[in-house]
Amino acid sequence: MQFSPVYLKTFKTGELKNKIIEAEDNLEWCTLCPQHCKINRFYSRNGKCRSGTLPIVTSFNPHFGEESPLVGRNGSGTIFFTNCNLKCVFCQNCDISQFGYGKEISFEELADMMM
Repeated sequence: MQFSPVYLKTFKTGELKNKIIEAEDNLEWCTLCPQHCKINRFYSRNGKCRSGTLPIVTSFNPHFGEESPLVGRNGSGTIFFTNCNLKCVFCQNCDISQFGYGKEISFEELADMMM
């Protein structure tokens, strides 16, 4: 049995388009996080996350701090997003996740970072 990534299956079957439409619908009356602020993220950044429709990335790098099967030769990778709305009291990355520092990027740029 050959392994096939789920994202390829959703693309080939056309299910990916439905998932994109569903995600965009969620952004119009945002309940994506536990805060359920119901802000329209296409028109406002006044929700709990202070974000619109595009991701805001503080930094991205190879990551070598995991077990060797996960890291491989090139690292497992890490992407730090900003404007986390959970505001955990003991967050070890609050300087990255809370203060809105970073750059709004396109989904294509995010995909490049992941690759």
